[in-house]
Amino acid sequence: MYKANLKRVYKVKKSMIMNNLKDFDSYKLNEYSESDIEVKFTNTRNQAMNFSVFKTRDGRITKIGQTRIRFPFSVGQVMNRSIETWACNNNFLIDGKDPCPEKKIFGVKVKDVPQGHEWRRVFPNKFR
Repeated sequence: MYKANLKRVYKVKKSMIMNNLKDFDSYKLNEYSESDIEVKFTNTRNQAMNFSVFKTRDGRITKIGQTRIRFPFSVGQVMNRSIETWACNNNFLIDGKDPCPEKKIFGVKVKDVPQGHEWRRVFPNKFR
């Protein structure tokens, strides 16, 4: 009687696992059949200088829009944090957001140093 119960539990578990695998396979097919995601790059100094990069859900670049600048990434490459560094160094916004980290002076955010503070008089170039 004990072996019969184990066989029944095994069959139930096996069918549940097989159903989950079928669901997973259909999910993966649907995931890759969706359209690409568009990431817009806009220059902060020249608003007319913008372009788009299209990527898949897993981050691979599928298409790079027309651009007159040297974009150092190519089709098939994975979009990672180095694109944010490139955008920060070349004054680009990514989807309207600034990828640059906030400026800090001695570990304190620039906006947290009040007007008239001695740091502002000693280091005027850092607070422009």
